[in-house]
Amino acid sequence: MVVSPGARGRQAVQLWYSNPMSLSRTKPLPTARLFWAGMLLLALMALFVAGCTDNISTANDLVQDSETQRLAATDKLRRSTASIESLVRSAAAGQTLPASQTLNTAAGAKDDLNSGLEELAGRDDNLSQAQALQLNDRYQEYLDLLKQSNVKLTDTLNKAMAIPQLIENEQIPLAGWDEARAKQVVVQIQSLQVDIDRLYNESELLRNQAEQLRRDNPEEFGE
Repeated sequence: MVVSPGARGRQAVQLWYSNPMSLSRTKPLPTARLFWAGMLLLALMALFVAGCTDNISTANDLVQDSETQRLAATDKLRRSTASIESLVRSAAAGQTLPASQTLNTAAGAKDDLNSGLEELAGRDDNLSQAQALQLNDRYQEYLDLLKQSNVKLTDTLNKAMAIPQLIENEQIPLAGWDEARAKQVVVQIQSLQVDIDRLYNESELLRNQAEQLRRDNPEEFGE
């Protein structure tokens, strides 16, 4: 059967009135889908950026806590070193050291160093927590340098611990009972002090590299 053009037009009008979207549904839908897909992408990007910002803020807090711990540990190291150096100077000058003085000094130095090592263990934990966060590569490199620095500083304090231990073991020669041995002990202590300075400088070199990286890339650290 042949359908006249007029009949086709009436059918189209009737179809439009029964379902107005039927003739125009094919084109608007892709545009709508693109719009909502774009909105979803923007929302996901906003969430991602917010998450990164929160992670950087959390990492910065952990790094600040770790720096407080580092300063406390280095203060304990300096205090123990100062008390030991006084004994070493006296022994190097040939003075006899009363056993009570050497033992008290050695015990105090060991207490300071043990306390410092506890601070550094806590610092390592804080830096590890920061590394576990989703951070940019620059921040992770910064944390890695700080961790390496902390290892060197821990080695420094462990090396320093050998001096009060040596003084305790050699209290009799240092008290004037064996002058030749006392001189040998002084040489051993001075050699340990050289190693301590070397390890500390290596630790500071790594820390300074980390801080330079942060200064050169402030935007990567939320600054």
